[in-house]
Amino acid sequence: MSCLLIPFMMVPALAGVPLGLLEDWDIPLSFQMYLAVTGPAGTYRNMIVTFALLGMWFATSDILVRPLMHSYNGCLAYFTLGSTFRHSKVAAEKALLLYSTMYGVIIGFLAVQFKYRACVLAKQKWIKYFDGWNLAIWTIYTFFTGFIWASGVQLSYPEEYTYQYLKNEMMFHYGVNVRNVALYAELAYSEDNKLRWKSVCTLVMFITLLTIQYSICVVCGVIMYRRIQGNMSTFSSQHEKLQKQFFVALLYQVAAPFICFHLPSFFIFVFPYLDMKMSFHSTLVIYGFNIYPLVDSLILLSVVSEYKVAMKKFMKFLVHEWNETIRRDGIPEPSLSVVMTRM
Repeated sequence: MSCLLIPFMMVPALAGVPLGLLEDWDIPLSFQMYLAVTGPAGTYRNMIVTFALLGMWFATSDILVRPLMHSYNGCLAYFTLGSTFRHSKVAAEKALLLYSTMYGVIIGFLAVQFKYRACVLAKQKWIKYFDGWNLAIWTIYTFFTGFIWASGVQLSYPEEYTYQYLKNEMMFHYGVNVRNVALYAELAYSEDNKLRWKSVCTLVMFITLLTIQYSICVVCGVIMYRRIQGNMSTFSSQHEKLQKQFFVALLYQVAAPFICFHLPSFFIFVFPYLDMKMSFHSTLVIYGFNIYPLVDSLILLSVVSEYKVAMKKFMKFLVHEWNETIRRDGIPEPSLSVVMTRM
């Protein structure tokens, strides 16, 4: 699935295209002006492209690691069976931690994006804290978020009782000996039916990170809404339409992470503590993690009309260049005799 998402995640990189090329592609002048004056230029353009690259990296790591999740009664198992590193349990465990780190980095970077958007509209004097070397501080912040998330996963490293708890379940559903599998497991209760505090710490770390990052997105979204509404009377009708489209896209971009991974993650992480008798594949949550960068890109393409036009022109440009290359190189079509021979 992830390999199909990678090409679409390259869409935001269009924001990094020089405006001179936009003229060659016959992009509407109003959109060129918007990009030049208030659009994704400089730091924000770099953020858009970086987010797209992070999404591609995340999808690629999914192809290599092949993470799976399984919920069974009071336990949530996070493991891999068919990864590139399956011949080494230790390497596969490190790969799972790296994948977890990437997830934390993405949700941290998403919050940084919203902070920057809010500063552009409400506190432009604060923009300097995102430029130049200051951007390195925010990069450290995003990777620190990833480190905290991976640390929470590391706390759930299986113990003897965890192996015993999952032994029959893993053999029944996956036909493997759980001791030979690269695995992390959030097991809510110990053998004497008491809370396992390592698992509680893991849950608290996950929920706290998700709550903080999503709260940042919501607060910044409210700030941007008020600023856009306050400035709407100063915009021309065409600019007002574009601003409204960007605001609608903003609402969707706030809702998308909540729907894609915050909400499902919350339920999946909390289920073990309810100690319900259940058994199901919860890998669907990982799919939500993977598709979010794509969803974020498609939101702009589907809501902002000028982005639609830009993308269509961009695709036509690529097709035209491809046809010109074929015509210039003179690639011959196969003769009828060759076709008949191959048949």
